[in-house]
This record gives sequence, structure tokens and C-alpha cells, in this order.
Amino acid sequence: MFSAETIVSLFVGGLAAFIIPIAAAVVFKLKKRETWLPGVLIGAGIFFLFAMILEQLLHLVMIPLVRGSVVMTSIYGALAAGIFEETGRFVAYKTLMKRHYTTKNAVYMGIGHGGCEAILLVGVNFISYAVIALSVNALGVEQFIQMSTAGNTEIAETMRLQLNAIAAINAVYAVQALFERIIAMVFHVCMSVVVYKAASRRGKIWLYPLAVVLHAALDVPAVLYQAGVITSIPAVHVIMTVFVAAVAFGTVILSKKLPDKTAQ
Repeated sequence: MFSAETIVSLFVGGLAAFIIPIAAAVVFKLKKRETWLPGVLIGAGIFFLFAMILEQLLHLVMIPLVRGSVVMTSIYGALAAGIFEETGRFVAYKTLMKRHYTTKNAVYMGIGHGGCEAILLVGVNFISYAVIALSVNALGVEQFIQMSTAGNTEIAETMRLQLNAIAAINAVYAVQALFERIIAMVFHVCMSVVVYKAASRRGKIWLYPLAVVLHAALDVPAVLYQAGVITSIPAVHVIMTVFVAAVAFGTVILSKKLPDKTAQ
């Protein structure tokens, strides 16, 4: 049975994961009215297509090949996200956003990209888990598993493990998940600006592979945590926060050195 803390944490955390990026997009648009509204939707669409579909298809092939090596798993996991997401941004700037080259639109696209990630990875999952928790409490664990698995013992065992994992979620876990998504959103805004400068300025194409490398570097702590090399989630978040703060500082400097008026 699931505790009230778990259910409330899931619902509140899930709703917050929807509200935060939407609020960020609305506030930015109100403050920067000249921003091109479809940019935020393009950012969301690019994340969904390149990260949730194309990247996952590659995972089906590659993960079984690298699973036996922590080093290879870490390298592949970090590079795959960087290559797919930054390539998605670059393609968007060269096509859908070709007539809307401004730093403000790049920021807006980054909000859409990071916001979509937050909504799908935390918002949708947390709300789904909350519904499952309520269903289990109403039916009982065994009856819920029986109804969900049609008596398949292997699937039932897997579901028990999943239910145990959900039951371990509390307020601290939810706050950590939201904090990670906020940090990721800031990073996605930075990368959208960096890739915009790569796509819009002749001779600055090197900024595109730089974005891939930076993205890969951000993902390394999380990949190492999943591989069991780093065992503390707070340690992962501290590393991410310091790294993203440095990237944000560098992005501001880059934007000043490469202003919009020189874009090609």
C-alpha cells in the first residue's frame, strides 16, 4: 500500500513539472513580446522527435552492445543525448527557424526543449505513478497485479519491483527530481543559444560540436550514477549545478561577443 506522502509527492511533483515550464514560457513571452511564439513549440517538438523517438530507436541497437562495459555505457549514453538533441536544434535553426534568427527566439526554443523534457520525464511519469498508487490502494496489491498482468508470473514479478520503486518516492525525491529538471532547462536554454550562434553565423560552425561535447559532459554524472560509479544523487546535482552555472556564464559572454546584428 502507498503512503499519503508518496501519493501527494507524486501529484504535486507531477503538476509542478507541468506548471514550471509553461509558466516560464508565458512569462518570457510577456516580457519579450517580439519573441516568435512557435519557437517554444518547435523546441518541444525537436526534443520529442530527436530524443524520445530517434535516440530511443538507436538505443535498441546500441545498449545491448555496450551494456557489459561501464566505460562504454557511460560514453555512449552521454554522447547519444548530446548528438541527437544538439543536432535537432541545429536542424531546426536551418529549417523551421531560419527566418527567426534572434537570441530571444533561441532562448524561447530552449524553454520549449527543456520544458518538454520536464513534462514528459517527470510530469507525465509522476502523475501516472500517482494514479497507479491510488489504484493499488483501492484494489490491494495482489488484485491490482493480477488484473494488470493477467496471471503472467514474470510480468507480475517485474511489476512488484516497479511498485516498490514507486512506493519509495517521497517529498525529498520529488524536490530533487524537479530541481534536476530546472537545472536541465537552464542548460537547454544555453545550448539553444550556442547552437543558434553556430547555425546563424558563417565560420562559427565549431560551436555545434562544442554544444555536443558540453551536453555529453552534463550527462556523464547521471550516467555514472546509473552505472553505480556515483552513489549519491545530491553529489550528481551539485556537479550538474556547478557545471551549468559555468556554461550559463560562458553563454552570456558568447552572446555579447556574437550579437544578433552580425548573424548571417
